[in-house]
Amino acid sequence: MLSRVANNLYWLERYLVRLHSLLNLIKANYMSNLDINDIAPWDKTVLSYTGQSIDELGLGKKNSIDMIQFLLFDKHHFNSGINLIQKARQNTRSVQEHISKEIWQNVNKFYLFVHQENLSVKFVEQDPISVIDELLIFNMLHYSNEDVFQERGNAYCFMNLGKYVERLLQSIDFLLLRTTDNNRSFDVVEEHIYWKNLLITLGGYQQFVKTYKSEFEYENVIEFIVLNAFFPNSIYYCLKKIAVHVERLNKFNQINPINNLSFCIDKLERNMRYTNIKDIQTIGLEPYLDNLKSEVYALNNEANRIYFNF
Repeated sequence: MLSRVANNLYWLERYLVRLHSLLNLIKANYMSNLDINDIAPWDKTVLSYTGQSIDELGLGKKNSIDMIQFLLFDKHHFNSGINLIQKARQNTRSVQEHISKEIWQNVNKFYLFVHQENLSVKFVEQDPISVIDELLIFNMLHYSNEDVFQERGNAYCFMNLGKYVERLLQSIDFLLLRTTDNNRSFDVVEEHIYWKNLLITLGGYQQFVKTYKSEFEYENVIEFIVLNAFFPNSIYYCLKKIAVHVERLNKFNQINPINNLSFCIDKLERNMRYTNIKDIQTIGLEPYLDNLKSEVYALNNEANRIYFNF
């Protein structure tokens, strides 16, 4: 497989996972705003996806609908919904020989749906959640098509490598956004709402409740998102999946398994396996996550060098 094709498969999945996270975050924020008439939670979302705050973008006096339209349809920001699906479609079209017909057809329909002229108007005239749910269905169909129809070869592994790298980075970024509020005191209700929305965004609310059967205590949420080996969006779970697909890619492409990429993954996975919530608290959540993010970037750079010749 050409390195260019492998890279397009990798980024196809990263763009779609990033869009899925954005849609879930928008949905959680909007539902929260129905209970609390405050656009403050949107500042974190805008900051995460644009690198700028609401005030820096001149959106300080906007409401939730305006925020949704900006995040989904503003063509000037790289990570807006409309740009993410456009980039995913470009990558999908360039690798049609290596993916199933069902994957291409669904991504193309997703692109056409988002580019309807009247779609942005529906957020004003209809319930925004119904439109967000329609968009999320395309994402879920993509994951289903990938699981059911995609051949388990090189293409599948490169797609999954992109999927789990992006999920891992999204989970780190969502937790880091909480640390930006360290100077702000949260009351019990605000803290509960914040962690609940974060878990809903990551798709882990029900699993968390079943696992801990308690209040949304800070330590439990951090442990669940960072260290839980069975939560599909936890950092540790994603890292283990990355290790699986890197091992398969090494076999498929006859790459010596003793290489810097495998070493980095093994080292990171071993460190996390023997880490507990007390260790994270001793280090501090923000320093721990910053260091983890740096190691993931180093891992990604090594993957670029080995697989994509970058």
